[in-house]
Amino acid sequence: MKTAQFKSFVRQPYAWPGGYPMFALCSDGGCLCKTCAKENAKQIIESTRREYRDGWQVEAIDVNWEDTGLYCDHCSKPIESAYGED
Repeated sequence: MKTAQFKSFVRQPYAWPGGYPMFALCSDGGCLCKTCAKENAKQIIESTRREYRDGWQVEAIDVNWEDTGLYCDHCSKPIESAYGED
């Protein structure tokens, strides 16, 4: 993934069009919510740019369509889903 894609996610954490909630998927399989991604952007950009396998390298940005059991691996808060039932 390019760091430009990550920077775009930090500026606008919802997919357009549609406004679907997105999250970051890290190289170690962990997920980051939009808040934690923004708070740790400097470390994430450095790890992604240099391809460090330290858990902060972001591999992809994706939409959480229906998974109501998806939690941020940094803050442990639930990651908003687009269509999942509460």
